[in-house]
Amino acid sequence: MSNPRLAFAGPNALLLERGNAIRRGGPDWWRARVIRFAVHVHPGSRQRRVGGSYDGALSVHVTSRALEGAATRETLAVLADAFDVRPGVVHFVRGVRSRTKLITIEGDDGQLQRRLDELLGETNG
Repeated sequence: MSNPRLAFAGPNALLLERGNAIRRGGPDWWRARVIRFAVHVHPGSRQRRVGGSYDGALSVHVTSRALEGAATRETLAVLADAFDVRPGVVHFVRGVRSRTKLITIEGDDGQLQRRLDELLGETNG
């Protein structure tokens, strides 16, 4: 091999960059274990609740007001509880200062997707 960073050639080339493997193609178990979805946050609600949808985004109700990031921090905690994951695996991709946010959660993507589908199917009330 002429390029030391190229582990093997072809469409399933595995590139090594700074010690990290970057996959192109390959088996399914190499896929990132992460789901990405939109949430719409309702700050100042009477109770904490996750379920239903608002304009196609998962509806998240938090009791904190949207002051100094309190509702944002509570949103991460409520989502971690709803998906039964550690708070450290729930991340904002964008929309930290917006009511509509893009979220990623690391974990078993199949299980997380099933839980997301359950929560989106719940009715508000």
